[in-house]
Amino acid sequence: MRIGITGATGFIGQALAKAASDRGHGIVVFSRRKDLFLPWAKDIRPYDADSPTVLDPSGLDALVHLAGESVLGYWTAKKKARIMDSRVETTRRIVEAMKACPKPPAAFLCASGTGAYGDQGDDILTETSKRGTGFLADVCTEWEAAACRAIPLGVRVVLLRTGMVLGLNGGSWPLLRRVFKLRIGSRLGSGKQWVPWVHLDDEVGMILKALETPQINGPLNLVSPNPVTNAEMTQLIAKRLRTRTLPPVPGFLLKLVMGELSSIVLDSQRVLPATAQGHGYPFKFETLEAALANFEC
Repeated sequence: MRIGITGATGFIGQALAKAASDRGHGIVVFSRRKDLFLPWAKDIRPYDADSPTVLDPSGLDALVHLAGESVLGYWTAKKKARIMDSRVETTRRIVEAMKACPKPPAAFLCASGTGAYGDQGDDILTETSKRGTGFLADVCTEWEAAACRAIPLGVRVVLLRTGMVLGLNGGSWPLLRRVFKLRIGSRLGSGKQWVPWVHLDDEVGMILKALETPQINGPLNLVSPNPVTNAEMTQLIAKRLRTRTLPPVPGFLLKLVMGELSSIVLDSQRVLPATAQGHGYPFKFETLEAALANFEC
């Protein structure tokens, strides 16, 4: 296939682009940089999130949209507006670009997040579970709705609900390793909240599975089949790095310091990859122990 990717120079996008290229797919990179050179890219096209057309999707078999404002940083009103607009409005304009294309891509895979489920305690969550509440849930709901506007065009839409991604040189692991190496890692809040995590290799593997499987559409949980609680994650990381942890950080203190952003670490999401498993995706790292063993100490 000829696959277009926004965010192809990012942590997930770069790994996806290289893996897809290795499987024989032609990669078209959309970037703001005019001087960009990537040996594995068949073509590099302009990407302008502020433009009415954003990008040119002509000639693509599939488009993977991963670009967007980071959710990290204190959530001021302006920050929240940037988070929402960079996802919802940009996605809406991408769909408009596909609508104007004589032959739009057959598949549109749009990033989203497990934040769509909000805080649902110990409930097991699959792709058919109800949506949650809160800012991130609202963002995901509108984001996914914007992507689904491509369905009437005859485009297969897959909504990539990603959890915490762990990779050797990116994602959450480098920060976690640094924090625990400094012996300032600790359980957050009650520690009972579930953390939906995934190793980068499986994140990429499930996206490729979705690209290559026409029967996959709608929400797709990109998570490990074995979520852990925050307390379990804390223990496993400390054990892997052979270090001690500090006393738990109370939830009220996190809310006081981080504001609404604290929902990222305090919300409980016991998410399972039901769709990926139903289509026979073979996980490389099913447990957090196996994933951590893959990383340098």
